[in-house]
Amino acid sequence: MKTQTLNFLSLEYARTAKLSEKYFYKFNRYNTNFSTVLLYSNTVIDEALIKMHIRQSDKLVKLQDNFFYIVFDMTSQEKGLKAVENLLSLHESKYFSHKLYISFVNTEDYTDVETMKSHLFSLLNYAIKENNYNQITDGFYELEHI
Repeated sequence: MKTQTLNFLSLEYARTAKLSEKYFYKFNRYNTNFSTVLLYSNTVIDEALIKMHIRQSDKLVKLQDNFFYIVFDMTSQEKGLKAVENLLSLHESKYFSHKLYISFVNTEDYTDVETMKSHLFSLLNYAIKENNYNQITDGFYELEHI
C-alpha cells in the first residue's frame, strides 16, 4: 500500500504544477497569500460537498475520485486552516467511518512554488504512512523523518 501511494502521488504531482505557479505569481506580484490542500481517501470523496463549502475564488481540482487538490486564494495560514477544519468537520459528520488524509501548506512559510508543492505532497505521504487520518497534517510536522 505504501509504495502504491508514493507512486500514485508522484504521478499527480505534475498535474498541480501549472495551477500552483499561477497563484504563486499572484503571491509574488501582489503579496497575496494562499493555502494549498491535498485530500486523499481510500473511498470516493464527495466532490459536491466540497464545492458547496468553498468560495468561488478558490480552486478545486479533482485528481482522482479519491484525491483532490484545493487552493484557498488570498488566505492567511490561520484562515486557510480554518477552511480545512470546516471541510473536515463536514466530511466527518456525513461520512463518519471514512478515512480522510489531509495535507496543508500556506505561502507564508515558502519563497518558491516547487518547495511548497514538494512539502505539501511529502506531508500527505507522511499522513498516509503514519495513518494520521481525519487530521490536518501541516508544516508543523518535522519532515526530516519522512
